[in-house]
Amino acid sequence: MKAVLVPHSHWDREWYEPFAVFKLRLRDTLDSVLDLLGSETGFTHFHLDGQSVMLEDYLGMRPERAEEVAGHVRAGRLSIGPFYTLSDEFLVSGEGIIRNLEKGLEQAAAYGIDTPVDGPWAGYMPDQFGHIGQFPQILRMFGIERAVILRGAPASLHRSEFVWRSPNGSEVLTDYLINGYYVGADVGHPKAGIDPDYLSLDQAMERVASVSDRDVLLLPVGADHSTPVPGSFDRVLELAQHAPYDVEVGSLARFLELAGRPSEAQVWTGELRAASTWVLLPNTVASRAYQKRRRGLLESRLERYAEPLSALVPGVPWPAERLAVAWRDMMLNAGHDCAYGAAADAVAHDVDARFDAVEGITEGLIFEAATALAADAAPGVLRWNPSPFEREGVPGLGWGVVARDEIPLAEPVVLTVVDGHVVLDDGTALFVTDEDDDGDLFTFCAPEGGTPRQPTGVTSTATGARFQFDGVALELDAARREGERFIRLSVRVDNRRDDHRLRLWVGLGETATGSVALSPYEIVERPLVGEGFASEIGSPTWPARGAVLAGGTALLTEGVVEYEVDGDRLGVTLLRSVGVIAKPMLATRPIWAGPSVPAPEGQCRGESRYELAVLPEAVPGELVEQWERFALPLLETTSRGGGVARSGQLLRVDGAHLSSVRRVDGELEVRLWNQSPDELHVTVGGSSTTLAPFGIETVLPPTA
Repeated sequence: MKAVLVPHSHWDREWYEPFAVFKLRLRDTLDSVLDLLGSETGFTHFHLDGQSVMLEDYLGMRPERAEEVAGHVRAGRLSIGPFYTLSDEFLVSGEGIIRNLEKGLEQAAAYGIDTPVDGPWAGYMPDQFGHIGQFPQILRMFGIERAVILRGAPASLHRSEFVWRSPNGSEVLTDYLINGYYVGADVGHPKAGIDPDYLSLDQAMERVASVSDRDVLLLPVGADHSTPVPGSFDRVLELAQHAPYDVEVGSLARFLELAGRPSEAQVWTGELRAASTWVLLPNTVASRAYQKRRRGLLESRLERYAEPLSALVPGVPWPAERLAVAWRDMMLNAGHDCAYGAAADAVAHDVDARFDAVEGITEGLIFEAATALAADAAPGVLRWNPSPFEREGVPGLGWGVVARDEIPLAEPVVLTVVDGHVVLDDGTALFVTDEDDDGDLFTFCAPEGGTPRQPTGVTSTATGARFQFDGVALELDAARREGERFIRLSVRVDNRRDDHRLRLWVGLGETATGSVALSPYEIVERPLVGEGFASEIGSPTWPARGAVLAGGTALLTEGVVEYEVDGDRLGVTLLRSVGVIAKPMLATRPIWAGPSVPAPEGQCRGESRYELAVLPEAVPGELVEQWERFALPLLETTSRGGGVARSGQLLRVDGAHLSSVRRVDGELEVRLWNQSPDELHVTVGGSSTTLAPFGIETVLPPTA
C-alpha cells in the first residue's frame, strides 16, 4: 500500500472575517510554507487549494518573493490552479465557471505551467455545497479528466472513487473525499495516536483505505486556514519507515498519476446534491437573497449586453482591460463562502462594493456601444435584442428603430382578494406565508411546533395587493405585456422583524411529484425532497437559476432563488431573516457548520424588491426562451438620426441557446449549448455546424 500525503490549507478568502483580516493570515501562512520548502527535507510540496488567487493575493503583499514563488511553481513544489477562485457552481452562471477556469489556467501558464509537472490537472472543488451536472463537461472542455470533490455525493456512492458523467456523456474520474480534506491534519502532531481527537498516520491510513479500491491512497494533511508545523512532515516520514506501507509527501497531481484508474468504478450521471455523508447546507441559497438577485442581474448585463455589443457593433474597440476588471470582481464574489451569503457582515459589504464596481464598468460599456450603434440609425428609439431569436419585431442579436409610442407597455392585471390570498385574472392563486426561523445563515430551522403563518390581512391596492404580517408588509403588482404569455409580478417587502422566512407561493394546476429547474447549461429534473442523513435532514428546497416548473406552471426569476414544491403549490423564498453565521446545533442540522459569529445585517431589515413572472401551461423545452423574454429586456437608446436604416442584425445565431459572444485575441467567439437529447443543426454567422446532445460548444464564426 502506498500513500501520498498532500500538505494543504483549505483557504476561504473571506468568511467569518473579511479579506482584509484573512489576507494577513495568508501572508503568514505562505511565508512559513516558503521557508519550509527551502529548509525542511520532508516538506516537498504545498497544495494551494485549487485556486490561483492565493498566490495573487500573497504576492500583492510580498512582491520580493515573486521569483522564489515562481521557481517552486515550475518545480512542482507549489500547486496553482486550475481555478482562479473556488466558486459555488449553483450560484454563478455557467459562463462564470468557464471564465474562472480560464483565468486560473492563464495564471498557471504565466508561470510556465501548462499542466502540473508530476501528473494531470484535477477539478479540485473541496467544499462547494453540491455540484452541477454539467461540471464534467466543462472540465473536459479544458482537457481536465479528473475531479476531486467532497459534498453532494449520494449514499449510493460509498467508495472514494467514481466516474462522474455529464448528460452529454463527458466523464471525469472523480476522487470523493469521504473522510474529508482534513483526515490527515494531525498525523504529525505529538498527540497523534495518543489522544483520540488526533489521528495517527496508521489511523488516518486505515480510514482512507477502508473506502478505496486502489492500492495508492490520498491523504490530505491540512484543514481550514491551517499552517504546516515545522518538523511535522520529517517526523511523519520517519514514523512511516517502520510501517508496512510506502509514504511520500507530494502533490495532488502526483497522487492522481500514481493511482490511475480503478479496475471498476461506480458511475453517476448528473448533478450531485445529496446530504448523504456531508452536510449540503442548502438554505444558503436564500441567505442575503438580495445579493443572489443582484448577481443574476449583473451576470446578464455583462454576458448578454456589454460583451456582445462591444464585440459586434462596428467601430467599437474591444474593451479588454475593463472587462478583465469586471470579471475579476465577479470571480472574487463567486468565492463560495461569500457567494453563499453565510459570512460576516463586513464580507457582505465587500461583496456589495465589488458588485458596484462591476455595475459601473458594465453600464458604461453598454452605453458606449449602444450609442455607437445608434449613431448611423434613423431617428427614434433604437431597440437592441440580446436574444438569438426574434422578439417584438427585432431580429435576434439585432436592432430596430421605432417611435416611442409604438413600444408596447405593460398593462395592469386585475387581482382579486379571496380568503387571504390573491387570484390573477387567469385563475392563478398567489399565497404568502411567513414562519419563524431558529436557524442560521447556513440552515433553516423552524422552532418546535412552529408552522407557517397566514397574513393578518390581505387588501387590494390601486395597482395590486398588500399582505400584512406582524412586522412585515409585502406589496405585489401584476402586469402583462402584449405578446407575452406570462404575468409579471413586482414585489416589494418591508421587513421590520428578525428570525423568520417569507415565501411567495403559486397555486399549481395539478399536484406535482417533482420539479424541473434551470441550472448552468442544463434543465434538470428533481424529486420533491433531497437525500439526507443523520447530520442533516433531506431538504425540500432547491436552487433555480432563472426558472422552475412544477405541475404545469413555471416561475421565472432574476438570478438564483430557493424554491420548494409542496403538493399543489410552488414557492420561492423572498427573505430569510437570520442574524448569526452558524449556531452550534440545530434540529435540522445537529452538527457544527461554522463559527457562531453575529451577522445582524443577515436579518435583511428594510425594503427589498423582486421581479418574478408566472407562466401557466409551461413545458420544460420553453423555459430558457421564456426566461430570456422575461429577464433580458430589449435595450432601448435614443437615436438622433445619423442615418436612414431602421433595422439590422449584428450576428445570426439559429438553433441553440446562447451563452456568450465576445472577442478573444481579436477573433469573434460564440458559445452555445443544447438542452435537448437530440443533435442540433446550428447556424452562426455564415456557417453551419452541429451541436451534440446536451453539448456545450464554442464556435468561431467565419465572419469574425
